[in-house]
Amino acid sequence: MKTTRFEFGEYDVLAVPVLFDNFVYLVCREGRAVLVDAGEAKPVFKTLEQENLRLTNVLITHAHHDHVGGCRAIVDRLGVQSTSPGVEAGEFELLGTPCHALSTPGHMAVHKCYHFPELGILFTGDTIINGACGRILGGTAGQYYSSLQAICELPDETRLFGGHDYLVENMEFALSTEPDNPDMLARRNLYQQDPARAIFAPLAEEKKTNPFLRAGSLEEFIELRSRKDRF
Repeated sequence: MKTTRFEFGEYDVLAVPVLFDNFVYLVCREGRAVLVDAGEAKPVFKTLEQENLRLTNVLITHAHHDHVGGCRAIVDRLGVQSTSPGVEAGEFELLGTPCHALSTPGHMAVHKCYHFPELGILFTGDTIINGACGRILGGTAGQYYSSLQAICELPDETRLFGGHDYLVENMEFALSTEPDNPDMLARRNLYQQDPARAIFAPLAEEKKTNPFLRAGSLEEFIELRSRKDRF
C-alpha cells in the first residue's frame, strides 16, 4: 500500500507503510505533525519532506522493535520529544486537540492506545489489529480482555488505526469462527477493492467483524486467542 490520507476537519491522518506490513501514523494540522509509532525512520523523513511538515512529538504504543526501531534516528535528527508507552494514562493536548493515553495492557504488560476524542480516532498499536488482536507477549489474558472491553465503550464511529495490515489472515480466522457472518465476508471482499477502507475501519465495524471483540467472556477470549495462535 501507498501512504493513505484521512481527513478529520482541520486535521489529516497519514497512514505510512513501513517495514513489511507495519503502519506508522502522522496526525497533521497546519504544517505540524505528531508521529504515532516509529518502526522505521526513512519513510517518516520522506513523508515529512514531501508534505512539508514539522514534527513536534512522537507517541509510542509499545516497545516492540517494529514499533520503535526508527525512534532514536527520528528523535536525534529532528530534536523532538518521544512519549514512552510507560507514560501515565491521562489527557494532554497535541496540535490544539485533546489526546488521551489509554492504558491497554495485554499484548504487552505496558501498552498504550492514543485516543483523540474530538477527531474520533484511536491509534491501537497491536491491541486491535484490523479484525483481530495481537498475541499475548507479556501481558495476561485477563488484562487483554479488560482492555478490549474498555475500547468497546468508545463511540462506535471512532476510527481505528492499528499497527499492521493483517486483514486477510484475520478475516479468514474470523470466518472460521462464524462462517456465515455477512459482515466478515464483506470486509474480506472489500480488501480486494479498497484495502484502506477494509483495514482502517470504525469501531462499529470492528464489533461486527472482530471475534475478539465479540467474545462474551474471558474464557471465550482465551479459547479464541489459543485458536488464533495455532491458525
